[in-house]
Amino acid sequence: MLKTAPDMPNLAQKAGVDIVAGPFVNREHTIVAVVQSDKVENVDRFLMEARLPQWNRVRVLPSLTMEEGLADIQAHTSIF
Repeated sequence: MLKTAPDMPNLAQKAGVDIVAGPFVNREHTIVAVVQSDKVENVDRFLMEARLPQWNRVRVLPSLTMEEGLADIQAHTSIF
């Protein structure tokens, strides 16, 4: 961790990932970061290169901006 953490921005860039916010750490070995990439495979590559799964819980939540989410909802027919 002490070696890898300072290099995270470079590892993200090499993997094709932009770090938008974070990473934030806590005492529960959970790291929170908001990242952006064209491919989920790039995010996985970044996680593995940064060795984050070795010392933290990792959960990837594909997300949209609020505007994108609202546009997506409006583009579909409501079921109720």
